[in-house]
Amino acid sequence: MQFTQINKNKGDVNTAISEQGNVVQNVTKITGGIADKERLFIDDIESFSKVRDLAPATVAPLLKNGYLDVDEDLVQKALEEILTVALHKKDWAGEVNDLYTANVIVGGVRRPTAFLLKGKGLKKKVMEIGDCGKNGDQVIRLFQSPADLFVIQFVGNISEAVIQHAHGEIARLKTQGKEAHFLTIDGQDTARLLTAYGKLTPPALPALPSP
Repeated sequence: MQFTQINKNKGDVNTAISEQGNVVQNVTKITGGIADKERLFIDDIESFSKVRDLAPATVAPLLKNGYLDVDEDLVQKALEEILTVALHKKDWAGEVNDLYTANVIVGGVRRPTAFLLKGKGLKKKVMEIGDCGKNGDQVIRLFQSPADLFVIQFVGNISEAVIQHAHGEIARLKTQGKEAHFLTIDGQDTARLLTAYGKLTPPALPALPSP
């Protein structure tokens, strides 16, 4: 698939449009501007650059109401392979994060990154703060990691309350003089990531009828 890049924001945002005219991605150029952005998106991460060529429509058959029915362990192992993380952390109740690595590249720079991962063990379409440990303490512990990029991933939809909480944590860290950013990966972006790196295969679309 070929893309045409257009720019409407003085070089800050590039929108890729497919030959069919569908908007495929909205990629923020981080170099020179990352310090001003609290929230990043999966398309911004160079280590996940293959997702930029994968339209959400491609993975739609894998989702049911935005929910991707896969285990947390599958997601974690896929991330470890994509990011070349040698150590596989086992899941346990008191962990600070599910995955920690400095192999994530953003804006041409390695970023120490902590991940909170949730798979189909959470039988809900939308993840709320209360679903992240007792009283949401799993989210609190995530932002205590020695990182400047914090990733919240769930195979379904991530509630606005979780996103707002993450903004608050980033603001708190910035008042301490730290550079900090967060990224959410919902079911759709989880499917895009796993598919782009060959960990999932969407069902084939039916052939168009002959004219």
